[in-house]
Amino acid sequence: MGCLLIGTALGLQGCGGGSGPSAPGDACATYWVSTAGNDATGDGGMGQPFATVDRARLAVRGDPRRGVCKIDVNIMGGVYALKAPLVFDPQDSGAPGREVVYQAAPGNNQPVVLSGGLPVSGFQCNGGRCVAPVPDLPSGVMPRQFYVDDQRALRARSNTATPINPDYRWVSNGYQAVGTPLALTHPELVEAVTTTQWKMMRCPVGANAGGVLSMVNPCWNNANTFPKEWSFYQLSWLENAPEFLTDPHMWYLDPYAKTVTYLMGASTPPQSAYLPILESLLQIQGRPSAPVTGLQFRNLQFEYATWLLPNSANGYVSDQSGNLLIGSNYATNLIGHQQTTYPTPGHIALTYARDVAFVGNTFKHLGGAALSLGTGCQNNLIQQNHFVDIASSALIVGGISPQDMRPDASSANSGNQILDNVIEATGQDYYDTAAIYVGFTRGTQISHNSIDNVPWSGIAIGWGWGLLDPSGFPGLPGATPAMWGSFDTPTVSSDNQITNNVISNFLEKLWDGGAIYTNGAQGTSFANGLLIQGNVAEGKRSSAGGNIFYTDGGSQFITINQNVAFNDPVGTIDFGPCGYPTSFEGAALSQDLCLLTAIVPYGADMGGCLPAGNLRFTNNYLANPSTFFDICQNAPYVPTSTPNLVMQNIAITSMSVPDVIAIVQRAGPR
Repeated sequence: MGCLLIGTALGLQGCGGGSGPSAPGDACATYWVSTAGNDATGDGGMGQPFATVDRARLAVRGDPRRGVCKIDVNIMGGVYALKAPLVFDPQDSGAPGREVVYQAAPGNNQPVVLSGGLPVSGFQCNGGRCVAPVPDLPSGVMPRQFYVDDQRALRARSNTATPINPDYRWVSNGYQAVGTPLALTHPELVEAVTTTQWKMMRCPVGANAGGVLSMVNPCWNNANTFPKEWSFYQLSWLENAPEFLTDPHMWYLDPYAKTVTYLMGASTPPQSAYLPILESLLQIQGRPSAPVTGLQFRNLQFEYATWLLPNSANGYVSDQSGNLLIGSNYATNLIGHQQTTYPTPGHIALTYARDVAFVGNTFKHLGGAALSLGTGCQNNLIQQNHFVDIASSALIVGGISPQDMRPDASSANSGNQILDNVIEATGQDYYDTAAIYVGFTRGTQISHNSIDNVPWSGIAIGWGWGLLDPSGFPGLPGATPAMWGSFDTPTVSSDNQITNNVISNFLEKLWDGGAIYTNGAQGTSFANGLLIQGNVAEGKRSSAGGNIFYTDGGSQFITINQNVAFNDPVGTIDFGPCGYPTSFEGAALSQDLCLLTAIVPYGADMGGCLPAGNLRFTNNYLANPSTFFDICQNAPYVPTSTPNLVMQNIAITSMSVPDVIAIVQRAGPR
């Protein structure tokens, strides 16, 4: 139905959003936004555009054509500095086929940047040291990232040349200096960081007295509820002190003086610089009875956001995949995981959203997770976007709460499509995160994406290691059946597909992960289980132990078919090097796990720690087509061999084999 007919039927005149002409295309109403516009006097037409996207949103909300026909909001090129996140609720909805489209205006000669950043200028440089005032830094906001000339700067940190800080040893409340304690100007701003196996954790320092860095709680206590090898036993580095400003491209923000210091990497002072100050850029907030529907966001650039929770007393205590321990009352455990965790939030976050699309956008320089599809998100499309330089995950699909696990119809996460995206350089600050993380979902399709340069796994799906499934399967060493409760019904996880993706340069920082990682039951049969097919995994860090297609604790009802893995050599165990005060060393040789580092092989193309079984590896091209790597034991609860494990694969001898060529050519963005 054309614009004229719709307008006539509604008794409306014209198709523009005001007095200006409409844009070409099939929209029956067009609003315009420009950095040169005016929210007070503009009418949203091309000749009198609005100045902000939010003003256009309000105009669309009041337009009677909304939901009846397609409405375009054309945004002219430029930087739109957000004072607060853009928030869309059910009153902003369009309808399927009659969407409200927020898009870069046709013919723009510069990008549309929706920015949560504070520009920094006025640098005074002496040698290579540059200092700039930031008088507009909001009170109480301590940004965790800094970007100079479109590049991420390195937050000032200790021992960049060594894997473990050699100057401290672990004590019950923090770290004791070895030798002369380091004087710290503002110890309350310093952060301790640990990286170990699949985990990364960050805890704030509370005080520096008597040579002891006392850590803040509940962060420190929470981090040490895990068994020692997965706790904060190892100090990888200290971060955020002016005393650590030693290397080019490092930076430090003094919140008291409101100045930022940057060490130049060349003789040219910074030409542009930004501190991200907003935590959220865009929120779509529906309700179970009234989801937001029929919105599209096209060809926009979301840039410069930070995430402040790790500054708090909670710090950043990751259980796995950016799911965190927050608050107190966590008990110590033997299995390395806690039952109650909380997700890293998305800077672009959707809840109870349906038929919403993000197409052709850029997500860049973001300090947390870029985009999350949370509870009640159904039939949304994330396609042909570019995610680059993301501190955590690029995408989080579905949650891991009890509501997400066994939802009612309105709260289910289902039918979402992640297609043809380019994802690179994720997990920049939080190494434990996957580029794409999928919790409890039904009918999620992750296809034809390119994922490159990630610190842990490329794609991770599932939660619970079997303990949250009806069987209560104890898919972790030391676990007992049903220790997390008894469940009569299966989780929502079913009918998900991970197909035709290219995953390269993974496990770049941590180990014990893979290109594609799963845990927990992924269905109730092979018919509704997880399909992993046509993916190409290439370029794992050579020393990183892990399994390329990693079916971990409790995994079952998964078909892994016609995938290719090459240039993925077997790595080794990594408990850190010996000889440091914080190394994993004990009185008995059996406790000196650091002695295994870089010596004991770990991982294969296929493997997992205590899967539940019902796994089919068929027609995959692998370096080792017949070995399933599983060294874990949990007697007497789990059999020593994985039940119903099928391995019918092909040894990859050359990339020029026609079937391999065909799989490679089909994989990645179309």
